[in-house]
Amino acid sequence: MSESAAARRAARHPAVAALSELVERTGGSARAGTVFGTPVSDGATTVVPVARVAALTLMGGGSGRFLATDGDGAGGVGALRARPAGFLVLDGSGARFESIRQPATALVLPLAVIGAVVATRIVGVSLREVRRRRRIAARAAVAASAMGTAAQEPCAEPRPRE
Repeated sequence: MSESAAARRAARHPAVAALSELVERTGGSARAGTVFGTPVSDGATTVVPVARVAALTLMGGGSGRFLATDGDGAGGVGALRARPAGFLVLDGSGARFESIRQPATALVLPLAVIGAVVATRIVGVSLREVRRRRRIAARAAVAASAMGTAAQEPCAEPRPRE
C-alpha cells in the first residue's frame, strides 16, 4: 500500500491508524538491541548476552453505518517476550555460544508423563469401583426380588411337632 493511501486510510479511520502504530511499536521493540545485550569486557574476553524474543500483535477494526451515522472502531493488543538464551564468548581463541538451560523446560516432559500416569490410574480405579458397586447393587436387587417372590408363594402347612 502506498504512503498516500495509508495516510488517506488513517485520516478516515483514526482507530485503525492508532492500532497500526501499536503494531509498529511492538515490532520495533524486537530488534537486535533487545536480543543481544550490552557486551561486557574483561581483558581480552568479551561476553555478549543473548535472548530469545517473541512478539505477538493481535488487532481488529472496522467501520460501518448504523442509522445514518458513520462509525469506526478498533481494538488490539501487543506483547513482547524476551527470555535469556545464552551468551557469546569472544576471546583470543575465537567465538563460542554458551546456552543457558532453562530448568523448567527440563522438568516439563517428565512431569507431564507422571501426571498422565497418575490421571490414568485414578480414572482406572474409579471405573473399577463404579463397576464393583453396580455389581453389588445388581446382586442386592436380584436377592430382593427373590425374597419378594418367595414371600408371595403360598407356604406349606406347618407340620406338627413330634
